[in-house]
Amino acid sequence: MQSVADTRARSRSVAPPSPIEPARPVPLWQRKDVVIPLAVLALLVAAPGFLNSYHIHVLTLILIYVPCALGQNLITGNSGQLSMGHAAFFGLGAYVVAILTVHYGWPAFPALVMAAAAAGVVGLMIGLPAIRISGDYLFLVTIGVNLVFLDVVTQWISVTGGTAGIPGLPMPSFLGIQVRTKAEYFYMALVVALLCLGLTLAITKARFGKMIEAVRDDPIAAASCGVSLTLVRVSVFVIGAAMAGLAGGVLAFFIGFVGPSDFNVQQSLLIFEMAILGGLGSVWGSIVGAALLVGLPEMLRFLQPYRLGLLGLVMILLMIYRPQGLLGSVKITNLIRK
Repeated sequence: MQSVADTRARSRSVAPPSPIEPARPVPLWQRKDVVIPLAVLALLVAAPGFLNSYHIHVLTLILIYVPCALGQNLITGNSGQLSMGHAAFFGLGAYVVAILTVHYGWPAFPALVMAAAAAGVVGLMIGLPAIRISGDYLFLVTIGVNLVFLDVVTQWISVTGGTAGIPGLPMPSFLGIQVRTKAEYFYMALVVALLCLGLTLAITKARFGKMIEAVRDDPIAAASCGVSLTLVRVSVFVIGAAMAGLAGGVLAFFIGFVGPSDFNVQQSLLIFEMAILGGLGSVWGSIVGAALLVGLPEMLRFLQPYRLGLLGLVMILLMIYRPQGLLGSVKITNLIRK
């Protein structure tokens, strides 16, 4: 039996716990989430100096699709709304820019602002009734929105030019500097993509971003905590649509022509695949998805007859072995079941 003196002596011999040292902040130059994006950005800025005209053209198209993929991922990946009509917002922005600049002579900047605003307003009009439905029902409704958009721009010939579209968009000009060369269009698309990327990162890292994910993961629990489901879902729809509209305006300036065939359901499917392939709920995955699905078909031109089949095969394998996409954390199957 141990004596009281032995117990006291043993308690004195136990060293007091050392205070927990606060974690030291990692220097910025050692953080991969900072170094890699900055390195990619530096390469992009320098790209016109060492790439030929064709590669700059492809890179510009990828950058134009980045805001579309970010908006689609914000709606589907982050907020859990299974929407597949993004080409309607993309096309609306393109038509707004074409109509304002060709028919009314508007400068480029206000025309692009109006493109984003118009797409955002239409996103609001669709988002409000769409909150009453979810899952594959919303999927079908948004496809219907894309079809209605195509019908309107095809039949409203006096404004949209019908199937002939609107050719002859002027070269955009900003602060007296006219955009003429492919390299200048590339930088214009880069600026717009960076603006949308910054906005998306700010949203997802803010408290509002956590609210969006809470609404996606458990709407009942989020509502019981005071989160307004309507406000969150509609806001995300408006922001995603506005980014697609802005990208559509840049595309209109880039190709100098707007026509209905560029904004059909197949285009919506392409944007939807960008979000899924890159990774639902992942900002960087959206960029990877846009780069792969726009750049890969160009790299596989020697397999022209089989390109669509190969891309379909890649999507099938991805859904089987990695349904959350390359960089994502949300499985598309979870959204379909809701």
